[in-house]
Amino acid sequence: MNLDIKLNWLASGNDEPEYRSTMAMFEMCVGGTELTQHEDIWSQTIRDGVLISAYPLALWIASSWWRLNYEPLPAHNVCPTTDWRMAHELGAANHGFVWPQVMFASDCEIMQVWAVPSKASPNQSVRYLNGLNESANISLGDFQRSVEEFVKVVIYRLEAVGIRDSDLVKLWTEVQEERSNPESARYRQIEAEMGFDPDECPEEMMRQALRLDGIMGTFALTELAPLYGKVSGGASLDVIERMTTSEGIIGTPRQEILKVRSGVVSHQVPWKKAVDDARTLRKTIGNTVLPVDNTTIYDILGLKPQDVEQWSPASRSSAGVAIPGVGKEFKFLPRKKHPVAKRFELSRFLGDYLLSGTSNGGWLTSTDLGTARQKYQRAFAAEFLCPIDGLRDYLQNDFTDSALEDAAYNFEVSLETIRALLANNGLISTFSRYAEPRFPYQPAY
Repeated sequence: MNLDIKLNWLASGNDEPEYRSTMAMFEMCVGGTELTQHEDIWSQTIRDGVLISAYPLALWIASSWWRLNYEPLPAHNVCPTTDWRMAHELGAANHGFVWPQVMFASDCEIMQVWAVPSKASPNQSVRYLNGLNESANISLGDFQRSVEEFVKVVIYRLEAVGIRDSDLVKLWTEVQEERSNPESARYRQIEAEMGFDPDECPEEMMRQALRLDGIMGTFALTELAPLYGKVSGGASLDVIERMTTSEGIIGTPRQEILKVRSGVVSHQVPWKKAVDDARTLRKTIGNTVLPVDNTTIYDILGLKPQDVEQWSPASRSSAGVAIPGVGKEFKFLPRKKHPVAKRFELSRFLGDYLLSGTSNGGWLTSTDLGTARQKYQRAFAAEFLCPIDGLRDYLQNDFTDSALEDAAYNFEVSLETIRALLANNGLISTFSRYAEPRFPYQPAY
């Protein structure tokens, strides 16, 4: 899926030169849907392009670059802060223009795009007509190329009319310099993952984050930083530090079983890769459709049953982790107490081990965020514990609440997992946990 942006310059107005010189008919199209198609209330006409200044949008993209591309959507059912929305909603470009209601959030591999039509308002001259029925997925690289090209076109326009030293040029030059330096880019990425704008994060907190990045691995910190960054307060990274010394469940995953993956091409969506990997693992253990018992899960992770059954987290936690230890050992710190939830979480660790392996010595992580890695884990655990073919055989086209409850009991998974599996395979019509419908939260405008 692509993000297409078109500009047709129409210099007009009496604003500051940067804004006046970049007035244009602006079109934004995602996957064939014209998000800028609107009703002009004054002229009572329908147009695909809307008259705005491209300068404030380009300035917003440049100033929000790191958070826009690397800060994920908060966990499901957690309402984003105003600060988060300012870095991810198109309307934050502002400057008095009426923008489409579009929101962007990266999952580390794809840029997810949400859009809704405008609400009727007597105070607005423009009413946008189109939205997206569910989030559109654009590869992060393709998204970056599209918005980079847009910013460059705006800069070229400014240069063409003699404006060569604008705030946009200064900011965009700085962003490009940071992107070209791996150390600077990683610094900015960590800031963004923790919810901070450039240079907003306290120095001591950044030093701690960089130290953890070296200890737990870049990919692991990417999963945990959004949970223990700005949203949780400055001292919250201490929680991650304490995990390294906490007691946990020691296990040695069976690499001879977990080394085999399906070989699915990398550009497939996370849940597709996960489902294929879960099926491959099931074939490896010789059980393709029947329920998997706890003993099998413990055995693959190299855990002692009594250790798992006696384990209970000391307090509520936003993340479960598994920390590499001596040799091939891991110290598992699950966060779930309920037997069914704990079983699902351990299966997520199976998936995370398959996905990340042990070559880089990184931590395994399990959270409620919607990053590509967490999407993969959840889809893997669902298919591994309750394969869709086995679920179909069990239900025999009976999708009543009673039948679904029986299936959840049979496969020892939650009722939510059963419904999500059926929905994602087109067997029932209900909420899909893999693709958020409409906005993932209620827009305020």
